[in-house]
Amino acid sequence: MRIGILSDTHGLLRSEVVDGFKGVDHIIHAGDIDKKSVLDELEKIAAVTAVRGNADKDWAEYLPEDIILEFEGNKIYVVHNKGKIGKAAADADIIIYGHSHKYSEVTKDGQVWYNPGCCGKRKPTQEVTFGILTIKGKGDFFFEKCLINTTSQAETGLPGNIHYIIEKAMSMTDRGKSIDDIAKACKIDRSLAESICRMYLTHPGVDVNGILQRIS
Repeated sequence: MRIGILSDTHGLLRSEVVDGFKGVDHIIHAGDIDKKSVLDELEKIAAVTAVRGNADKDWAEYLPEDIILEFEGNKIYVVHNKGKIGKAAADADIIIYGHSHKYSEVTKDGQVWYNPGCCGKRKPTQEVTFGILTIKGKGDFFFEKCLINTTSQAETGLPGNIHYIIEKAMSMTDRGKSIDDIAKACKIDRSLAESICRMYLTHPGVDVNGILQRIS
């Protein structure tokens, strides 16, 4: 079973989150949703459980401040601000919260405390993250951190068609072409061609976005 986990969207549901949640069985939103349309879009993917955050005003009065769920024998307690945790959390295997905009996974006294971070509007210096929880059985689960690259091509100095360039460089590398051949065919500096090829060859299974994140 796979559960998509996010928090602090603040009215912005990024396409990367929608894509990342495709195929999940359930979605948990840990508050500061800001707009009901965010939940409406998420519900097109899977059933959604959400709690109310401090930024969720009148429209969100129907949402609970905290809730406890159970999946395959694992109790999951959800609240927005961990400073407002209720008594129900005492029996939980997993505690999910948000509010701080900082990704975190810590085990305390046998409980896993998990914050998926912020994947909506945030300060420029903050990471943009969400998470996937995979449950295989009672006590058998793990979290995956999903990081969204928000660095623009203008900031990195990379060409606007960098995705196409990386795809072409990967294909030419597979065909045994040299770095000089790749640089010439892609109309890029040899140093950029070398960086792309090095990342491709030294990280088996990496995709275009993975290479872009590394060279950015």
